[in-house]
Amino acid sequence: MLQNTLGEKIRKIRKSKGLTQEQLAEKIGIDNKHLSRIEKGKHMPTYNIIKKLARVLDFDIYEIDEKPLNDINLPDKFFLKSLNILNSAKSDIEKKYYLEALQHAQKGLKIGKSLL
Repeated sequence: MLQNTLGEKIRKIRKSKGLTQEQLAEKIGIDNKHLSRIEKGKHMPTYNIIKKLARVLDFDIYEIDEKPLNDINLPDKFFLKSLNILNSAKSDIEKKYYLEALQHAQKGLKIGKSLL
């Protein structure tokens, strides 16, 4: 049971950060199939993998077991798409360009909503 709950929490936190399994697996240095098995509760991660997950996903490893799944909020679709675009940048210059474009798009969305 602990494996399933931990895996679900890891999956939900990963999604809340806008990361794909492939992106997260690369950041923590494991195969994405291994990460998939962890998220599905088929494999219990080692302490070192949990430490890496905590660092990359920015959660406290000592409190993850106490945090109910419902308390992990998923952002809206626009935010997730924005994170995916930023995560796809190959360089800091490209990331800065994407960020500026996304900020302009967000301003446009706010203006459009206020006209309704």
